[in-house]
Amino acid sequence: MRTRDFFAVVVAASLWGGGGVVGLKLAEHAGIHPLSVAMWRMLVGGLTLVVALAVSGRLRFRLGRAAWTRILLTGALTALFEAGYFTAIAIASVGLATLIGIGSAPVFVALFDWLVRHERADRLTLAALVLALAGLTLLLSGSLDMGGNGAWGAVIALANGAVFGAITVVNRTPVPGLDPVPLTGLGFTAGGLLLVPVALIPGIGAPSDAVGWGWTLLLGIAITALAYVAYLTGLRTVPPFVATIVALLEPLIAALLGALVLGERLGVVGMVGGALLGTAVVLLRPQRDEPESIH
Repeated sequence: MRTRDFFAVVVAASLWGGGGVVGLKLAEHAGIHPLSVAMWRMLVGGLTLVVALAVSGRLRFRLGRAAWTRILLTGALTALFEAGYFTAIAIASVGLATLIGIGSAPVFVALFDWLVRHERADRLTLAALVLALAGLTLLLSGSLDMGGNGAWGAVIALANGAVFGAITVVNRTPVPGLDPVPLTGLGFTAGGLLLVPVALIPGIGAPSDAVGWGWTLLLGIAITALAYVAYLTGLRTVPPFVATIVALLEPLIAALLGALVLGERLGVVGMVGGALLGTAVVLLRPQRDEPESIH
């Protein structure tokens, strides 16, 4: 596990943490449904990368079957994750959807590695997972409202955790000739198009002024496109189990931004939870190689 790849996953989780605040600002300002926010998030992020690739002369459509399979599978899984996350929020609560959806992802990855690859995580990584889940629970304890359909919300969020784990596992091994930028650009464009009929159910909305499109571009380019490029890049050497634990930084960053930008109260319990999450990530950091002995 290279330090720069681990840092890339940390950057991705930190950028994702801004998604809640920016998505809320966009939905409130433009008056659009969260499913439309998810659709625009993927379409803007994907198309921005596709245009950048085209301008730089790096856009290639003559890719092999393995590359296109990875692109379409990643796009479809991400679209499913986005739709499931916003659905769980709508029928339950943000806290419940986040705790179960994001918190269960490393557990699903660990089960996959154990049952399919016959690999078990070391004690340090398991300890980091326990710390991270305890911290996540404390961090979100004030927002664990079951809502009107809490049971269904929990089921959808649990399925969403499996989907995020699948995105990570699928991309644990790079496809030769397919870099993270075209993978994200083409995959998210396809995923965004898949979300169009989903967004049609409550009615597709769109920003109507410069401010609304500003929020949309920030959400699509920085918080989605760049974040997923960083995450998929980090998976080159960061084990999927470790990556999904580091991704638990997302709700911590979201909580901090909520307190700073929206005036939400974090509280002592939330701060303790955040400290536990941060400690878990520190435990997972790559250790520097010992210098070679000189004889």
